[in-house]
Amino acid sequence: FFVRYLRLAGISGTLRGSTGELRSVYGLASVRVAPRTPRQVAVAPTRVFATRDELWGAVAQRCAELCGAGRAVLVGTESVRQSEALAEVLRARGLEPVVLNARQDREESRVIGAAGQPGRLTVATSMAGRGAHIGLALSVLAAGGLHVILCQLNASPRIDRQFLGRAGRQG
Repeated sequence: FFVRYLRLAGISGTLRGSTGELRSVYGLASVRVAPRTPRQVAVAPTRVFATRDELWGAVAQRCAELCGAGRAVLVGTESVRQSEALAEVLRARGLEPVVLNARQDREESRVIGAAGQPGRLTVATSMAGRGAHIGLALSVLAAGGLHVILCQLNASPRIDRQFLGRAGRQG
């Protein structure tokens, strides 16, 4: 439907890598608008695990450390099945994850709204279209902010940027 409009406008923190696609498919130009506050994001190196069990174990250990330190944690998984499997592993380790996938669509805004609270552990599938801001409690900011863990590199780098962007909103 984009081509039917005379003018289009919007804002996204993840379109920067898609400007060629916007131009070739839709004939749209894009303009970069500087953020209101500078981003304070640190990206850790990618780690690779031989098995899913090793991955889940490492994710569970890191989540326990971060939540215990008062951080809010957002874990990204590729599918509904993986989000639920990881949540079971986390629960078995004494953690209390909140799952956000296609099965919790009615609770989505409430889950996202609480994802920035101290010790909050949210396991989610793709962040595409979520649009909601994760407001961080002051104690979470003092502890280092929202920590995002991706359990895989997604087929589209834009999805990875959407997850990582949750850690850098509002600076």
